[in-house]
Amino acid sequence: MVDADYHLDGNHLSNRNLDSAVELADVSKYGASGSGSSSSSSHTHEIQEPFAGAHNAKKYKVEWHEAEHGVLNDPLISDITGWLKHKKQSTKSEWARYSWLDIIGIFFPIVNWGRKYNIKRNLLTDLIAGISVGAMVVPQGMSYAKLAGLPNVYGLYGAFVPVMIYAALGSSPQLAVGPVAVTSLLLGSGLKDTITSAVQADPNNPTDPAAQMEYNMAAIQVALLAGSLYTAVGLLKLGWITNFLSHSVICGFMTGASVIIALSQVKYIFGYSQYVIPATKTVKAQTVTFPRHDPIHEQLRDLLGHQWRPYFHWREFIMGGTFIVILIAMKHIGRRWPKYLGFFRAIGPITVAVLGIAITNIWHLECPTSDKNKVCAHTIRVVGVIPKGLPHATVSWWNPPGGIPRVGKKFSYAIIICLIDLLESISIAKALALKNRYEIRPTQELRGLGVANLFGAAFNCYTTTGSFSRSAIMDASGAKSQVAGITSAIVVMFVLLFLTPVFKNMPQNVQGAIVIAAVIGLFNYSEWFFLWKVNKFDWIVFNAAWLGTGFPHLAVLGRLPGTTVYRNVNQYPEAEGVDGMLLVRIDSPIYFANVAPIRNALMKFQKRAEIQLSARARKLLYIVVDLSPVTDIDASAVHFLMEWVRNLKANNIQPVFANPCRQVVRLFEAASLPKIIGEEFISVRIHDAVTYCQELMAEGQDAYTRIEVISEGKETAEDHRREAHKLAGQTYIGPPV
Repeated sequence: MVDADYHLDGNHLSNRNLDSAVELADVSKYGASGSGSSSSSSHTHEIQEPFAGAHNAKKYKVEWHEAEHGVLNDPLISDITGWLKHKKQSTKSEWARYSWLDIIGIFFPIVNWGRKYNIKRNLLTDLIAGISVGAMVVPQGMSYAKLAGLPNVYGLYGAFVPVMIYAALGSSPQLAVGPVAVTSLLLGSGLKDTITSAVQADPNNPTDPAAQMEYNMAAIQVALLAGSLYTAVGLLKLGWITNFLSHSVICGFMTGASVIIALSQVKYIFGYSQYVIPATKTVKAQTVTFPRHDPIHEQLRDLLGHQWRPYFHWREFIMGGTFIVILIAMKHIGRRWPKYLGFFRAIGPITVAVLGIAITNIWHLECPTSDKNKVCAHTIRVVGVIPKGLPHATVSWWNPPGGIPRVGKKFSYAIIICLIDLLESISIAKALALKNRYEIRPTQELRGLGVANLFGAAFNCYTTTGSFSRSAIMDASGAKSQVAGITSAIVVMFVLLFLTPVFKNMPQNVQGAIVIAAVIGLFNYSEWFFLWKVNKFDWIVFNAAWLGTGFPHLAVLGRLPGTTVYRNVNQYPEAEGVDGMLLVRIDSPIYFANVAPIRNALMKFQKRAEIQLSARARKLLYIVVDLSPVTDIDASAVHFLMEWVRNLKANNIQPVFANPCRQVVRLFEAASLPKIIGEEFISVRIHDAVTYCQELMAEGQDAYTRIEVISEGKETAEDHRREAHKLAGQTYIGPPV
């Protein structure tokens, strides 16, 4: 026997293969019968030595397999094998050109640009840009945190930890990451629906610290979910999904959101934020809090209504109005003369913050928010104490005892925030790359933002993304790399460690002025004219989006006497309600931006109807929703409607949908909503739905005690109709009138 492995024609042959080779050689030489006959098959060769047999072993073995199976001669298999070999060889040669630092740099771009960084040429401009952005984000971040319903210090945390992580992982040299207005608005509007406690009017000085802690934990959990989605989209290279978000819809949403954000801050300019009515001999001191609304018309009603006029404070109004003028003027000067006075845009927020603090301290105008019993009629409401020090770890908040409550709601908000932030960040990064003539890697950009949010969620930060205004400042200041971002984070860290007591007496009207001046740029009136000229349909979509965001309208309906017509009871006082039912009409498309106000309005109407019916010893059994004006809904709206239906049915109230359009019905069917609500409770007309519910009530039955009995093969006409629709693949929409 020949020794184990030996080299032959560039291949290794084990001793087992060698034995097989010798065996094949013997068969070839003496014939299959083993009789020693000299006759052989067509494959017979004279092999005198074992090494000769081994030399041809592979050839004989392959030919034997070809004859036995006939697979390896298939051209398709040969082509695939050849392609795989070529791909393997080309990949090896391609990776061979990279050093181990280059390979690390693929996942950590800071390694690549850090090795090539030109200190003499770029360091000074990066430091100036970083200091400018840091000075801007300190007061701005605190203002955005309050807009989100979080303590001011959370805005500083968000401008520190995620910025440091993105600097190492992001591919855009000029993108400024941190808290932004739109994300803060989405959190402030929707996060209250994911917690069981009441939302605190002043998150910096809450009346119920436990309730504020629950809210803070919910914000961190949403940041965790959004960061996970970001990272997953980046790893799976799914950035193309943003192509399905219409440009006109996004622009319309941003425009509507800018109006809502600006109006939500006017209360601080008017001095309406929160004041205390002094105690008397018979009445205890009461805290008066300005209500928070999302619909524009409700905000205007409270801002201009007679109820809050006695609490108007001219000092706050003059102070806040002046700060808005200063901010807008400095922004305009910076844009008008960018070469010499471009830094004016960056120092605007810190300028008004310093002025506000100085005025408050010099004239002792501060009203301590921690003193709930102090009358603040002649003073300025200030921010209050801001915790000193770096953020603490909040990994334990990711999964508190009992699990993450209401994870479904939080996940839906995380999806919305992720999509908006993704579109915002990528569009900013691409615009900066085009202007400065370099390329970004969208996949790496998404991974960087995702990991930055994950680290932020681990250290007390709510969701962060790229900022329009701060990125523009960073670019205008001459930033060449993320050294500018690291510098801005160091500025914020310095403030957290040493300067938070300075901001204790910063007026709240300063925060309102900073937010109003920042979101004015989001009001995209130029796009309105552009779409009107280019595409009328997109113009209509733009208007529907921004009006649906700012003015989501719902109406309670009643039936006009002697008719089958249902109208708004506010416009037609003679319209009559239906006993045991609430009739509501939604007057706009339902999508992620207006889900929260629509939910709040439905809850308000339901509560009012229950109070009115209980006064007559009656119960609310049906809520009929007229969907005729709803031309479209998105996934967030479907999630909301499914959850709303389940909650009502759990409380023994049957929801009914009337007159949905074809597009809405398709989405309902895709989400299996007809099975949840009951196919018989989706009707073509609102009168059909009302009549059907009245018939059930007349029979002394409701949706939960009604039992359909089909005995001895005798089926009702309704059963036949339901079965016919099922066989036709259609949704059963209820019985005819």
